[in-house]
Amino acid sequence: MFNTRIILCFIISILFLAGCSHMKQVRYGELETTDTVEVQLKSGAKIQGTVVEAEPHQLILQKGTQNSRTIAKTDISTIKRTTPVRDQFGNGISEEEIDKIKTSKNTVTYGIGGGLLSLGASFFVGSMISNSMTESSGTVLVATTALGGGLGTVLFVKAGKNKDRSDAIETICEDRQMSVQVNKTPASNNSDDLQQILTEEKERQEKLREEREELLRKLQESRDTND
Repeated sequence: MFNTRIILCFIISILFLAGCSHMKQVRYGELETTDTVEVQLKSGAKIQGTVVEAEPHQLILQKGTQNSRTIAKTDISTIKRTTPVRDQFGNGISEEEIDKIKTSKNTVTYGIGGGLLSLGASFFVGSMISNSMTESSGTVLVATTALGGGLGTVLFVKAGKNKDRSDAIETICEDRQMSVQVNKTPASNNSDDLQQILTEEKERQEKLREEREELLRKLQESRDTND
């Protein structure tokens, strides 16, 4: 019984972390352009998309490259919205804009590295459990290793996706900041001067990003050492 409880707690903990949702129910009047929402109609149907316009009597949604869809306000039962993403100026950033520049670099890296780490940790836990059992120890070891490794990989892949998404958001914010600075720069008749300004600003933003990442890395190493 004791060993069974350990396995169940191990599995439930991972499933709980993997199943967290980021959608929250909101009122119609709280909607803003670029919000990502899930609308449940009174008919029971659900429609997902990005808010193009929240007019007094109707809601206009866009999903990917599909045509926009207009929903009468009177047909709406409930609305759920993901946490709005905003830039440094308070302007919304849509999921479509994020997806356009988002890569899978961290997803792949986290998935491979995290998968191997999860397998190793799960094998260790399974070994401890199976060593205390007199029957079916081999089955418990295999099951714990496979299940823990698989679920752990899922969590690491999710973490990688979140990192790719946050990197894309940061890039969008930097591009918008650069655009504002360029617009404030006096017009020049020499296109080479403008290109030089853009290049220098991009290099400066890249240097700042590298410094932030290095600081975070050192902070993590310090925490690991203290632990």
